[in-house]
Amino acid sequence: MSDLLARLEAQGIVQSVDAALGRLLATKATTNGEMIGLAAALASAALAEGHSCVPLSELRAFAIARAGDDAGAASPLVRGLPAIDELRRALLDCDLVSGDGAAHTALVLDAEDRLYLRRYYCYERTVAAAIGARAQSTPPAIDAASVEAALDRYFTAQRDTDQVAAVRLALRSRFVIISGGPGAGKTSTVLRLLAILIEQALAAGERAPRIALAAPTGKAAARLAESLRAPGLPADDAVRAALPVDAKTLHRLLGVTRGRTGARYHARPLPYDVVVVDEASMLDLALAARLADALAADARLILLGDRDQLAAVETGRVFGALCQAASASTPPAPSTSLAAAAFSRRKVPDEQAAFAFPPTMVANASALSATFVELRGNHRFGAHSAIGRLASALRVGRADMALHILDAGGDEARRIDVGASVLLQRIVRELVPRYAGLAQAPDANAAFAIADRFRALCALRETAFGAVAINAAIEYELRRRSDRIDANGWYAGRLVIVGGNDYRLGLFNGDIGVAVCSGAGGALEVWFRNADGSLRALPPLVLGAVDAAYALTVHKAQGSEFDEVTVMLPERDARVLTRELVYTAVTRARKKVELWTSGEVLTQAIARSTQRWSGLAEAVDSAVSRIGS
Repeated sequence: MSDLLARLEAQGIVQSVDAALGRLLATKATTNGEMIGLAAALASAALAEGHSCVPLSELRAFAIARAGDDAGAASPLVRGLPAIDELRRALLDCDLVSGDGAAHTALVLDAEDRLYLRRYYCYERTVAAAIGARAQSTPPAIDAASVEAALDRYFTAQRDTDQVAAVRLALRSRFVIISGGPGAGKTSTVLRLLAILIEQALAAGERAPRIALAAPTGKAAARLAESLRAPGLPADDAVRAALPVDAKTLHRLLGVTRGRTGARYHARPLPYDVVVVDEASMLDLALAARLADALAADARLILLGDRDQLAAVETGRVFGALCQAASASTPPAPSTSLAAAAFSRRKVPDEQAAFAFPPTMVANASALSATFVELRGNHRFGAHSAIGRLASALRVGRADMALHILDAGGDEARRIDVGASVLLQRIVRELVPRYAGLAQAPDANAAFAIADRFRALCALRETAFGAVAINAAIEYELRRRSDRIDANGWYAGRLVIVGGNDYRLGLFNGDIGVAVCSGAGGALEVWFRNADGSLRALPPLVLGAVDAAYALTVHKAQGSEFDEVTVMLPERDARVLTRELVYTAVTRARKKVELWTSGEVLTQAIARSTQRWSGLAEAVDSAVSRIGS
């Protein structure tokens, strides 16, 4: 069996770190050491694919998939894997394996035959416990009449919508999930919800709730803060003064700093009554567990995101798993969600009736389903626009519809079959001119306005159609045309992305900067947006790792939007190409999207949906049931 582990490592099915863990546990197990080591190595390898666990029934298929295109060569190796029953018996008999993680064992095999490294099992249970407690707890009483009056002010003609349903739901629960596509009104809904919460507290003679806005990345946090600063909210000065004015990355909110394994807010809770997390689809399991640990016992948690977007690069698909579990347990209803159906009545004089679910709908609904609202509207592009129809086709996996929309000849959404032989010419002819104006921008505001109009998005980082190669081609041409390049390769109009968190400078992974020359003969400065929307400049030499940002991977582009987008898929199909990736890329565009891909590759991508093995949904259901019983 140890021979098999070595061969799996040589084949790349497990990496060196996975194999090292397997060998370590094999030496520590008192029985079935080799089999335990093999299982541990595969469970560790699953983390690299974003899974928090691996079902025993999927081990063989997982090993073949990890072998990539050379599955035939992997077959003799995976045939050597033990039978599921044999492996299960070995795990159950081993002192390094427990069924619930309570014994501090290295591995956990749960009742559903899911094998975990114990840390990730505990992450899931931490998140589940926090959600379960909030789903069942009752927030402070509200004045139904004043809430109805506030809804009249804040929503006017949009009174009977999912947005109103979301506000009503969040007022009666300490936990709520609000999902919706781009332009569905998630942040505007939350802004009005926060205003009503503040109004309720002030009217009762209490202090305004302390509110934290956060997102997984600096770019997403900045966009959240920008959205919530939008004018036109019909609130008085006291309410406006209590509303948050900026947002933080989750790492900053939790006090996670370089060189520390823990977080500042762990043993002591965050000093907030309400925590709003935007772009929650990017929330990985470890970060979600840290957040759950840090919340005050009576704090509200509001998750905003798009269930159809890409999951986090790291382990776990927290938002997607919660949305799937909540919507799967929601009974059929004429409206778009349980909450919307429950709260579609305009005026209800009795407070109990206004903020309770209809009895006929409660019978088959879990508490998790009663925390979920899906917003169906779209204010960025109309549902009947080409981008809107394309997004809908991608969401449901209809490649035929997507190709029909793209190939219909419209300018708003179209597809071009671009081969590697003509890629460079197209980059020079069509992409480089979109960035040429950056060099002539008179100031940082003008430069960012140009940068926000267009972006090239790549499915992969490497390969000829990857972000690295596309950036290199664009940057080479821009440097060639520049009349001033400093000794370190900086030039006016250079667009860059920060590659890691720099707490000293207040820069975070994903932050975008642009180099601007301060007047004739002036020094180059690299400007960045702060979370409050203001701009600040830094000398290029103080920056750490930065990359060109003319082409971003789709993962890096999450939380962003641009007027126009060009999406580049590789010439050959790859496992990372999924409908969620294409959907996320397409919906970054406000006005126009162009896909450089063959119909065959696009069809294969749309047919493939992201799969993340997890027990989170079941853990939440169990936590809710346990608390409610």
